[in-house]
Amino acid sequence: MHYQPPRTLGLMMGGVLVAWALAVAALLAVFAQGRNTDVATVGAWIGAGGAATLAALFAYWTMALASLRYTVDRNGLVIAWAGIRQVVPLQAIERLVPGTSLEVPRVRGISWFGYHIGSAEIRRIGSVLFYSTHQAPEQVLYVMTSERNYAISVPDPAAFAREIQVRQDLGPTAEVVHHVERTLPTLQGFWRDGRALGLLGACAALCVVNAIALGLRYGSLPELLPFAFPPGDPQPLADAAARTRLIDIPRAAAAALGIDVVLALAFALWDRVASYTVLLAGVGVQVALLAALGVALARAA
Repeated sequence: MHYQPPRTLGLMMGGVLVAWALAVAALLAVFAQGRNTDVATVGAWIGAGGAATLAALFAYWTMALASLRYTVDRNGLVIAWAGIRQVVPLQAIERLVPGTSLEVPRVRGISWFGYHIGSAEIRRIGSVLFYSTHQAPEQVLYVMTSERNYAISVPDPAAFAREIQVRQDLGPTAEVVHHVERTLPTLQGFWRDGRALGLLGACAALCVVNAIALGLRYGSLPELLPFAFPPGDPQPLADAAARTRLIDIPRAAAAALGIDVVLALAFALWDRVASYTVLLAGVGVQVALLAALGVALARAA
């Protein structure tokens, strides 16, 4: 049998969060558009990019909520969410405890009104994985197993418990072990890989430093820059609009960061070491662009 938790409030809240993040991104972009390049302008563009990224995350999590469901048969309970399937052998379920009997703690992970995906510690039972949409304790049902504990939300906990008991009495038709199934497991593992995230964070930080460095100095640069950049450029920067070409360096850094993220994710599906190599190359590109900007600003001083 298939069960779907109440999701209306969680989906509505997700839509509000997506709209809010997009509105912030749009407002910051409008503020920055057409302004002279300075710290405020650079900060606005960085903020707009961050808000747009946050909107994409909220949108993904909201779509993931639409996929949340629980399936029960004689062999096991399957909790499905966003390409993850928690497979629990039915015979491993020891107790079903209503939320009114236990505290409902703060969930570490994705948590907003009507949507809770993550983990929490509860006195007397320990660690619990939440895949619930509860708004009140009575909407939580704790599934206690021999290996792990889960918190879910079903419309009728009593009927759900009866279905579990009936199928446990009938016995399994196949052997099922406690495990987690993931679609694109290597890609999902990328987001849990501290080394990969560290390299990605270094790329992003260098990209931001590049933009801020130009924003801090741009307003004080002379209109006429008496040098050629890049070296060997047949058209030296010697006119009133020449210094605007320096903006191409942070733009190139942002483009390189985007390409690096896409390539790192693509290579993660094939080989983790190749993904690390791409990220290391991305760090090198960001350092080179930052050094180029430093040379250009030093010569322009």
